[in-house]
Amino acid sequence: MRFLSTWITLLAFLSMVACKDSKNTPAAAANTLTVMAGSELKDIEPLLPAITKATGIQLQLQYTGTLEAVEKLQSGQQTDLAWLSSNKYAMLIPAAKTRLLASERTMLTPVVLGLKESKANELAWNNNPKVSWKEIAEAAKKGKFTFGMTSPSSSNTGFSGLLGLAAALSGQGDALEEKDIDAKSLSSFFQAQRLTAGSSGWLAEAFLREQDKVDGIINYASTLQTLNRNPSLKEKLILIYPQDGIVTADYPLMLINPAKRASYDKLISYLRGTEFQQAMYDSTLRRPVNPDVVVTDVPKQALVELSFPAKLSVVDAILTAFDNHLRLPTDSSFVLDTSGSMQGDRIRDLKAAMHGLSGSDTSISGRFARFRNRERIIILPFNGVVETPASFDMGNQEKENQSTLTALNARIQELRAKGGTAIFSATQHAYTDALARKRADPGRFYSIIVMTDGLNNNGMDYQQFAQWYKSLPEEEKGIKIFTVLFGEAAPEELKNLADLSGGRMFDSRKTSLQSIFKEIRGYQ
Repeated sequence: MRFLSTWITLLAFLSMVACKDSKNTPAAAANTLTVMAGSELKDIEPLLPAITKATGIQLQLQYTGTLEAVEKLQSGQQTDLAWLSSNKYAMLIPAAKTRLLASERTMLTPVVLGLKESKANELAWNNNPKVSWKEIAEAAKKGKFTFGMTSPSSSNTGFSGLLGLAAALSGQGDALEEKDIDAKSLSSFFQAQRLTAGSSGWLAEAFLREQDKVDGIINYASTLQTLNRNPSLKEKLILIYPQDGIVTADYPLMLINPAKRASYDKLISYLRGTEFQQAMYDSTLRRPVNPDVVVTDVPKQALVELSFPAKLSVVDAILTAFDNHLRLPTDSSFVLDTSGSMQGDRIRDLKAAMHGLSGSDTSISGRFARFRNRERIIILPFNGVVETPASFDMGNQEKENQSTLTALNARIQELRAKGGTAIFSATQHAYTDALARKRADPGRFYSIIVMTDGLNNNGMDYQQFAQWYKSLPEEEKGIKIFTVLFGEAAPEELKNLADLSGGRMFDSRKTSLQSIFKEIRGYQ
């Protein structure tokens, strides 16, 4: 009887301890909310434990681009919250707008031009509150400075910079119509662009790597201020706030799931409170929406906020004009694995992704990821040997381009899976050919996309490729290589291959090949 009594007492104690531990475990106690979040919010991750501790709410951030987020909202994809740099595009899409049950700003950062101090002094823009987008555009047109910017169709910073220019050059503000877009002046401005990227964070990293080749970048003020803290930056960036208007990201937290209203209200109360706002400002340099938090790095002049276009057709026209007419044309080499291991679903998915870029994907993000006017597309299949490349040149006319895309799709459809895998020989072949084209036609953005599902077992190995690449003259390095991990491919070697050129690796085991190809287009 004493034995039984002892066991009952022990079990009761263990149960009490387990309950106590459970209450002290954030994952168990927290009300977990899924959040469709912009990729730049990765810098908020260190603050998530404090949010959970203060509110009992655990946030699961699932990162996506702005257009894809709007697409998911439009399609009805389930999520509790959305946390993007802006909700203005979503508000123009009726099916997305109706899902936004509440929206509150959480932090602020304007999109501005960051210019090397020596160049800002040369142009008399340092401490000059009267600099305008028109003056900036005129200086770019005359070749007085070069810059980097993200793709407007994949990143809010790129679109905000483009919108600022378009509105300022038209003088129409929120009344901007398609007919007001000054394509000639905008095109002249983008002749000075030397660096492109798919996200604001990656653009900052690319600028650090290539700061000797470009004078500045258009980015969030907070990102530029963070760059100025980086010891790898050789020269301080001067932030230029154009007097004729800027676009500010206000990071609204939006309620999507009505069942989470109470948790949302509690979360908003904390996020807009002084504790979080101070911690957010200290770690990210975004400005607080709470006036009780003191900041020290505000611009001297009053900022003019540009209105977002009131019509979806205007936004789409700006993005379409940029992709097809304003930006520097691209040269894109697709190095495609057709080895025996690609048989079946893999070769089918590859073909579907390429057909999507040719126009079969009619989604919002698909429309702005497709092959563009004036683009040169190289298809280079490989297995154990490197096949003959096929080149397809897009013109300025839709009818002309349709016949080009038909021929491209026919070539893609011919791909057959067989043989071994010569990844690095194929990549060297593509790079050598791209270099030759770049010497003859330097006014393009050049990039190489390597898609493989297997281990290299033919031709040169990675070390031989790296040795060859490093032996190139400095001016011949820098054509970015983007690698796509697919199947059993070696992730370390593919990451090293991308890093070698300043590119990036993508993992199709975590997301669809079609989504990856659309994301890569933002970096081209």
